[in-house]
Amino acid sequence: MLKVTRDRDVHSLTTTRLPHALNSGPDAAYTAGPSAISLLNGEVFVIVGEFRGNKSARLYRITGETGYEAVTPVTDAFSPTENRFSNPYDIVNAPEVDGWIVSDPGGNSLLAVDLDGNIHDYVVFQSFTIPDHEAPVEMVPTGIARGADGAVYVGSLTGFPYPREQAVVWRVEDLNGDGDAMDEGEVEPFVTGLTTVTDITFGADGTLYIAEFSSDTRAVLQGGDFSKNAASNPGRVLRWNGSELTVFADNVVSPTGLLATESTLYISEEYAGRVSKRPLN
Repeated sequence: MLKVTRDRDVHSLTTTRLPHALNSGPDAAYTAGPSAISLLNGEVFVIVGEFRGNKSARLYRITGETGYEAVTPVTDAFSPTENRFSNPYDIVNAPEVDGWIVSDPGGNSLLAVDLDGNIHDYVVFQSFTIPDHEAPVEMVPTGIARGADGAVYVGSLTGFPYPREQAVVWRVEDLNGDGDAMDEGEVEPFVTGLTTVTDITFGADGTLYIAEFSSDTRAVLQGGDFSKNAASNPGRVLRWNGSELTVFADNVVSPTGLLATESTLYISEEYAGRVSKRPLN
């Protein structure tokens, strides 16, 4: 785990190798470490996604420079996906569930996780159909963020064949306080007409920034050299001001993470192996 200062100095916060998943990603071609981080009650927590290896699909507490401990139990990749991690991706602190809300693309769900590591379904997204494609398309939740209104917002990747303009940013709120957002009116589309959303973040002024992974995700994941595929089919970052959707940054290589400060948007470009930054003004 690394700390990067404003001056671009990089410092290691841990001296041990963090937990990771085995045989991850397209064609199970690489290992994958933590996919998201949370700072809560003065402690650092990380999520390891995917589902291969007994250290995958779990939430961990960092216990110091030399250690970590699991908060959630081992995932059984062959059991039903209800009320458990399958492939956790992103996390947001959630006092309303005494812990966190986690997006889980493997289960097409948001999961509530308390401080003791108990997990239960918070939202389960339903698949949908498109013309000329027989199988249902999964509504796959990815990046998650807390809005200024207190609601949780989550983007959706959508599953194969990754249809254009079918992804959504959803607004999620437990209106009746029953511990989930599965009742009528608790999950509503906030921004529609998107494609393969991988992350979202809010700026200090409430503007929503949305990362779209690629102009042709199917071509990126078809095999071969994924870095070349991603560079040939770049994604982009969009900006939503509450009424209008505009392009903020074009020709971005496989954007998978966004972070906004008052003046700058940082973009992780996965297959380019870099973090770029763009001024917000």
